[in-house]
Amino acid sequence: MQKFENGGAIAIKGFNFQKAAITFIAIKNLAKPGFHIFVETKDDFEVKYDGYSAYIQVKSQKLSLRKLLNSNKGKSILEKNLSNGDNNSKFKVFVKSFSEVDLKNMNKIDKGDICKPLYSYSEAQQKIITDELKNSELKDNFENKLSQSYIYISPFKDILSDAITFLLGEMAQNDIAVSNKRGHIAINELFTLIDQKSEFIVNKEADYSKKEITKKDLYGIFKLTSSLDHFDKLLESTSFSFFEKKEIKVEHLKLIHNYSNEKNAAKQQLDNFDVFSTSSEDLLIKEAIKSCNKIESFAKLEECTKKAIIIEILSEKE
Repeated sequence: MQKFENGGAIAIKGFNFQKAAITFIAIKNLAKPGFHIFVETKDDFEVKYDGYSAYIQVKSQKLSLRKLLNSNKGKSILEKNLSNGDNNSKFKVFVKSFSEVDLKNMNKIDKGDICKPLYSYSEAQQKIITDELKNSELKDNFENKLSQSYIYISPFKDILSDAITFLLGEMAQNDIAVSNKRGHIAINELFTLIDQKSEFIVNKEADYSKKEITKKDLYGIFKLTSSLDHFDKLLESTSFSFFEKKEIKVEHLKLIHNYSNEKNAAKQQLDNFDVFSTSSEDLLIKEAIKSCNKIESFAKLEECTKKAIIIEILSEKE
């Protein structure tokens, strides 16, 4: 019987599940003060906000307590997870599914800082873990770390299309715009950003920031429904023709993928722009475009694209 090599496919499937997990946590916690994520650093990803810090392992296969402690390939999953952080950190294994026998003996916690419900280890399970890892490198604060260690079972499986459908639902529940394929575009953009951040090699502490996805990055990708309402209202208040407005809306959908650099440059250019300098929306947009035409890459864009970028920037101003 012919053997097929599926290692690459399995690895890609696992990393897609990891990207979906990061996206899920980002959607659920976007509004938290100072929220940001580090990818592929000390663990699969780290979540930090307002004094909170969590190290998260993501596994797309079914796990059990025994598999968490399996160290045939070096450090076990649990040992690697608990080797990070300090007394104030949280530790999570984000898993597709977990042994039902083990789950029955665990403590279910209906509250969670970034996701819920969580499962913590029973006293008997903690003893098994402690005995198994007594000769490991884990020494300082091990018992305290273990008490802050949890299992989280994913609400979606490791089929990417199903995960994306679930994520779109979460986005809608959190007032993130998903209409006109905007939700799919945002997910693809975040997946691409995760890929890019994951590629960076950390050789020194200064490299750590290259792995960060900030709250600003996430807000740039996830457009709140209210933000789109502001864009539409500002566009409708102009005297542009029906067909020009239609074309501007088409270009608006392309901003994330095609014109993010131009938008960022224009946003900096308009940082101190006075939105109250005129009561005419048409003139306001015209003056903003004139200012941004000093940017070479912006000046080369089509007029409707320029207007889409400017209207979005102006609609985001507070």
